[in-house]
Formats: sequence, structure tokens, C-alpha cells
Amino acid sequence: MTERYLPVPVWNNFIGKWEPVDFRRGQRVVNWPTDFDTTLLPVPEYSDGDRVQFVRDETCAREGVVRRVLLAGGEYRPLESRETAIKRLYLDPENMLYIVTARGHDHRIKAWNILGRFVSLERISSVLPMRE
Repeated sequence: MTERYLPVPVWNNFIGKWEPVDFRRGQRVVNWPTDFDTTLLPVPEYSDGDRVQFVRDETCAREGVVRRVLLAGGEYRPLESRETAIKRLYLDPENMLYIVTARGHDHRIKAWNILGRFVSLERISSVLPMRE
């Protein structure tokens, strides 16, 4: 029986690249699937440490900090080829998931639920002079 598992791409902010992580075996960095071109992977709009505003349950906007960015991975469908699974899981930017910590809890947020980076009034006032 062949293994039908693709490692989960996790964004490494220090090197500015995706790393393939096997979550089945203690979150170890492993090798990419053979013949896979990593330059095709989408680049995240937000990265670790960014303060963002997001909507989780569509009642109000919240503020939090991005802690991890990942794409879909894991086991793929029984009748699906590896190449098709790679296109579906890795190359679709809609599969990007942001782990955002807000109010002491981690939230799994899709990109379309992030309203933008949060910029404090102090930071704005240091860039733009205050009017009297």
C-alpha cells in the first residue's frame, strides 16, 4: 500500500519560505514530495507577529497576532493522484490558514476573514503629524 500523505507547508518567517512539516510524527521538517516545485506555492499576505483585525463569527471584528501560517496537507483522497492533490492542497491560496491568537485563544482564520493589519493610533501619529 502506498502512502497517501502530503506534508503540511508551514511558513518559516525567518527564512521567508515554506517548510514541509509532518504533523504525524511530532511536527518534524521533512522533504518535499519528489519533483515538486516550491516556487509555485503562494506567498502569505501576513506572517508571524503581524497584528491583524479579523472576523471570526461575523458579529464583530477582533484583534489578534498571527502565530503561524500554513497550507492544507495531510492524507489525500483514495482515488486522487498525488499531482492532483498537490494542486488542490498546496497551490490554492484559498487553503491558506492563519493561526491567530486573540484574547488568549488560538483561532483558525482563513485569509478572506482577515480585514487587515492593525495599526495603533500611536504608530499612526508617529508617521502622520497630529492636527490641532
